[in-house]
Amino acid sequence: MINRLLAEYYSFENEAIRRLRNVYTLFRTLRILNSLRSPGKRYCIRVNTLKTSREDVIRLLKEEGIEASRYRFLNDVIYIKVKGPFQVKKHSKIVIADKAAAESVYMGANLYGPGVLKTINVKEGDLVSIYSPLGHLVAEGVARMDGPEMTAKKRGLAVETTNSVYKVPHIRELDVYKRGLIYDQSLPSILSIHILNPEKGWKIVDMCASPGGKTTLAAQLMENDGIIYAIDRTDRKTRRIRENCKRLGINIVQTFNEDSRFLYNKSIFYDADAIILDPPCSALGVRPKLYYNRSEGEFKSFEKYQRQFIETAVKLLKPGGLLLYTTCTLTLEENEQNILWAIKNFKLKIIKQKLFMGSPGIGVINDLTLTQRYEPDKHDTPGFFIALLRKLP
Repeated sequence: MINRLLAEYYSFENEAIRRLRNVYTLFRTLRILNSLRSPGKRYCIRVNTLKTSREDVIRLLKEEGIEASRYRFLNDVIYIKVKGPFQVKKHSKIVIADKAAAESVYMGANLYGPGVLKTINVKEGDLVSIYSPLGHLVAEGVARMDGPEMTAKKRGLAVETTNSVYKVPHIRELDVYKRGLIYDQSLPSILSIHILNPEKGWKIVDMCASPGGKTTLAAQLMENDGIIYAIDRTDRKTRRIRENCKRLGINIVQTFNEDSRFLYNKSIFYDADAIILDPPCSALGVRPKLYYNRSEGEFKSFEKYQRQFIETAVKLLKPGGLLLYTTCTLTLEENEQNILWAIKNFKLKIIKQKLFMGSPGIGVINDLTLTQRYEPDKHDTPGFFIALLRKLP
């Protein structure tokens, strides 16, 4: 009964609520659901130390009118305070955006044609309200084309956002971004690569690499010395990796369009010093989240899918090599239970992480407390899981 009420109130599927409550108390589940509605208080940015320093980036951002603060535990991380929540006015002219676009506009992004689902009485120049498919009012702005044109053309600027529930600077429009001095990346994602601590000369396989955040940070820490094979399934995804590498000045990455579950068929990927595995997951920890509609069947399929990647990762690692396993979800099944399955079925050992700012993983056996969770209500980050394992001889 309580699960159903929570699902209705937060626009979540019952299965998602059930899985959260498998991990957390009712009180914590409520706190997490409320936290997922917001983007958090800090917007994290990684400094590209191959090209610049943190102090220079802070100075350049200040010249753009943006105040950035240092993250005290890592010298390549800064953050910007997220502003909001703000009241957004309702207008008679309406634009409905798809879920992904609505969640971006919710933080101040402009709305582009591909994200428009429907318009109501909209003409170019009108003040409009932007809604999610389930009716969440996320922003208001000025229509930059007629409504029928938005849905027909599916390209170009549809609505210029003038007021949104939350506000984050348009980082990717800044000169410091275009020059490759920064990369916007969540704090747990950055921490995970620092935990891996890749060394110069290493051979790394990033099995699900797009858009390249972990790939490019690994290359940065390796000082552009070594080789990283960045894999993803489509040319669109690997093109994004190449674009980011070019912008950031990284030249040790080779991209491949492959299904990483079958990389064991190619000898080039064997004897890796490290594997980075952030497999497709239920993304329950991603924020902000206006609603969530994954079914029970989808949750179960993710668990099975992820284990196929783990099995291949073990084959590719050299003895003594490291497997970094991460997800942006909060379920036991995709996190600790996958790690428990891995160490029971393969010669893997969970090892201690040198940076530990999250909560210990759940489980008192098999060193599961050496894994770590980042929880939206507790750490002001997206929900995230990190495990580091070593392949035994």
